Amino acid sequence: MTTIPSSAADISAGWLTEVLDVGAVSDVRGENLGAGLGLLGEVTRLHLTYADGADGPATLIAKTQSPSPESAFVAQVMGFYDREVNFYRSLAGKIDIRTPHCYYADVSEDGGSFVLLLEEVTDARMIDQITGATRADAETIVDQAVALHAHFWDTDELHALEWLPPINTPLFLAAGDMATQKLPAYQAYWKGKARDEVLTFVTDLTPHYPALLDWWVAQGHPTFAHMDYRADNFLFGGSEGEGTVTLLDWQLSVRGVGVWDIANFLAASITPEHRREWQHDLVRRYHDGLEAAGVTGYDWDTCWREYRFAVAQQAWSTCPMGDLDPGNDRGQLLLDTITPRYLEAAHDLDVYEVLELF
Repeated sequence: MTTIPSSAADISAGWLTEVLDVGAVSDVRGENLGAGLGLLGEVTRLHLTYADGADGPATLIAKTQSPSPESAFVAQVMGFYDREVNFYRSLAGKIDIRTPHCYYADVSEDGGSFVLLLEEVTDARMIDQITGATRADAETIVDQAVALHAHFWDTDELHALEWLPPINTPLFLAAGDMATQKLPAYQAYWKGKARDEVLTFVTDLTPHYPALLDWWVAQGHPTFAHMDYRADNFLFGGSEGEGTVTLLDWQLSVRGVGVWDIANFLAASITPEHRREWQHDLVRRYHDGLEAAGVTGYDWDTCWREYRFAVAQQAWSTCPMGDLDPGNDRGQLLLDTITPRYLEAAHDLDVYEVLELF
């Protein structure tokens, strides 16, 4: 059995020669790309040199487990690494969303360590999530969600993905216990930085978190939800050609409600001012796109309500997930930017009625 490197530093020329079907790799040099990328893992550009007669990509992107013990533990408990490896092994390239070509994927039996060797899309344009997406880019990203969600909308193909968990799996229920433990420190840190009403909401929702996950499943109409649908995970154009959009990072994917991805993007990846101005039109664009793609039985009022409630849960999620070690200054700035965006979006959308469900 091939050894799984515990970090990018452990990826050797010999190991690459073993796992890549391109001939002998004579040398490899790693370049860490962790400036705000890969909050739950290590992202590294590998520069490869080949022996005579071998021919392979000049660079690869390697993803390995997080160097932060806490982040790596969360990823293991939640099954994040196992899920992304399964995605690239069984689904990438078969959906109407472009993903990087995967040269190799493996994960340990306990889900604690993993490695992905992915194509590097060079010279691509990225959105700075801290600055926020433009209206044109937001519309493109909404349309990508339509293509993904409509394809899997409550289909046999979706339910056949045994590795893709429902949103109320025990893996996700574990976040409730994490939130309970972290609430005092969370409330102390954000007191005075966020509205008292929404911080109280996070506290009040915590004991109902398992019931909320069950509520989502009871709504029906599940699809393939990416669940990390934010600006930093999109590449525009580059070596794949003008007009191409590549979607990254499939670790958090679940069988769930599609509009969650729209809520995730709008709440965290555009400025609060633009979100307030654009969100109704963009959610309507999503709903109309689903109908045009053949989705039936999903009315506008339900879509808008689920959008609001998805923002509510994402605001709550800043408690159990918000203190993970981002590994660098840019990652910390990203967390400190998107957390208040989620909380402010929840207040703007008056999500407090979520508590009336329980």
